[in-house]
Amino acid sequence: MESAKVEEPSRASLLAAPEKPAKVKTSPLAMKTGGELSKVDKMFGITDEHKHKWNDWLVNNSAKLLLVLLVVAANIAVIAERLHHYLSGDGKKYTDVVGWGIPIARASAAAIKLDSGLILICVLRNFLSWVRSTWVGSYLPIDDNIKFHKYLGWVLATLSSIHVLAHGVNFYKIGFEADANDLAEIGMLARGKEPATPWESLTTLPGATGVVITLVMFFMFTTSVASTRRPMFEVFWFTHHLFLVYFIVNSFHGAAGLLETPTFWCWTIGPLVMYLIERTIRIIRGSQKTIVVKAIQHPAKTIEIRLKKASFKYKSGQYVFLQCPYIAAFEWHPFTISSSPDADYMSVHIRIVGDWTGDLYNLLNPTKKPSGVIQKNMINAPDGQPIFLVDGPFGTASADVWKFEHVQLWAAGIGVTPFASILKSIRHQMKEGTCKIKTVEFYWTNRECVAFEWFLDLLDDLAHTCPGLEIYLFFTGNIGADQVKRAMAAPAKEGGKATFSSFLSRTTFARPNIPHIFETRAKEFQGRTVGVFFCGPPAVSSQLLKACQKNTSGSTKFVYHKENF
Repeated sequence: MESAKVEEPSRASLLAAPEKPAKVKTSPLAMKTGGELSKVDKMFGITDEHKHKWNDWLVNNSAKLLLVLLVVAANIAVIAERLHHYLSGDGKKYTDVVGWGIPIARASAAAIKLDSGLILICVLRNFLSWVRSTWVGSYLPIDDNIKFHKYLGWVLATLSSIHVLAHGVNFYKIGFEADANDLAEIGMLARGKEPATPWESLTTLPGATGVVITLVMFFMFTTSVASTRRPMFEVFWFTHHLFLVYFIVNSFHGAAGLLETPTFWCWTIGPLVMYLIERTIRIIRGSQKTIVVKAIQHPAKTIEIRLKKASFKYKSGQYVFLQCPYIAAFEWHPFTISSSPDADYMSVHIRIVGDWTGDLYNLLNPTKKPSGVIQKNMINAPDGQPIFLVDGPFGTASADVWKFEHVQLWAAGIGVTPFASILKSIRHQMKEGTCKIKTVEFYWTNRECVAFEWFLDLLDDLAHTCPGLEIYLFFTGNIGADQVKRAMAAPAKEGGKATFSSFLSRTTFARPNIPHIFETRAKEFQGRTVGVFFCGPPAVSSQLLKACQKNTSGSTKFVYHKENF
C-alpha cells in the first residue's frame, strides 16, 4: 500500500497560524494610550496619535534613549553636586578667593571620574555577553557598546578640555591676582610664601600629572579616528593601551588634597578590577591549543577556515577574535562564526581586503590556488608558533533571532557569515522538529556574482527543505548580457554542487528597493512582530532602520538589530 504524502505547510498557512507574542519588552518610556487626556497632555497639545507615534519610535530606540538619559542624568547630578558645594557649600571659600574657575574645574572633574568608569565597562565583552543573557539585557543597547564607548570618549575629551582651561584660569588667578594671605587662609599656600606663577604651578603634583594625562589623552584620541586607526592599527592598539597610564596617573592627580580628598580611584576601581578579570579570562582562553582542520579557498578572495579547539562551545550568530602570532603578535581581529553549533568544528569566512588578511592569504595559500582545500590539520606557523589563538565566543545582535517567529536576515557581501550560521541552525532545528521560527526572509547583496558561491550549496538545500524560507539575492556589480546568457545556459548543478544559474530566478540585478519591500511586508505581517537583522555597511543599515521605524505602527512591529564589532 502506498504511503500518503505529507504536504509541507505553505507560507500562507504559516502566517495564518496563531502567533506566540515575540519577547519584545515594553519600554518604560512608553506613553499610555486610550482614555481621557491628562491636563499635561492638553497643555502641550499631545494627542493619542502623538503617543502612538512615540511608542512606535521607541520600538527601535527605547534602549538607546533610556541609557543616554541615565548617563546624562548621572553627569548632571555629579556636576550639580560639585557646583553647589563650591558655590554655596563648604567649598565656597575657595571660589571666593580664586574665582569661578574652581567650581567649573571641580564639576568637570566629577563628571570625568564617572565617565572614566563607564567608558571601561563598554569594552568588557565577556561581562556584556553575560548581561545580554539576563533580563537587564532587554533594556540596554548591548550591541551599541562600541558606539557608546566612542561617545563617552568625546564626552571625556570635552570635559577634560573644560577642566584644563578652568585650571589655566585658576593658575593665572593664583599667580597674579589672588591675595597671598587669603590663599594661606584657605590652605592653598604656606604662610610667608609667594604664590606660584602659572608655569611653576605645572611643576606641582597636580600640574605635572595633569600634563601627563593631557598628553596621554591627546595620543589616544588622535590615533583613534578612523583615518589613523584603519591604516595604522598597531599604532592605535599601542596608544590605546595608554589608558593604563591614564587611570594610574589620575589616581595620584589629586593626591595633594588641595581642594578635596582624592576620589578618582573610588569611581574606577570596580571597572578596573572587572577589566583585569576580563583580560585574565581572555589570556587563558586565547592561549589554548587551536587546530586548523581545513582551510578552503573560495571565489572573490575569501578563505574559509575550519578550526577545532578543546571545550569550545558557541551559539549561532556569535563571533570570535583571531590572532595569528606569526603575522602580528598583538593584533586581534573579530570574525563572525559561519558554522552551526551542531557541527564538530568552528568556521569563519575571511575576505582578503587588507594587510593582515593579505598576509594570512600568503601564509595559508602560498601556491595561490584559485579554489579548493589549501590546508589541512595545521597546528603551527612556519616559525613554530601556534597558527591561531582564538578568544571568544561573544554574543551579538543575531543571538536574538530566536526570540521571533518571523525574521528578516539582511546581508551585504561577507556580512552573510552570521546568517549562514543561523540558517544552518534553522535547517538543523527543522529536521529535528524543534524550530520555533515560522518564516524567514533572507536578503543577500553582492557586487561580485562569484561571491554567491560561498554558500550556494547551503541555500540550495534550504530552498528545498525549509518551506518558511524565502531567498532573495541582489547583484549590484557590472555584468554583461553575454555573462547572463552563459549563467542561464549553465546547469543548475555541476559536480554535485549548486551553481549560480539555479538561483537566477531569485536574483535581482539591482539594489534592493528597501522602502517598497517593507511597505509590502507591513501589509503581509499586519499585527505581527518581525525581527530584522543586518550585517554590513553603515549606509545600508541607516536605510533599514529608517524603513523599520516608518513601517512600525501599533501592533505591527519591525524590530531592528545590527551587528557591531
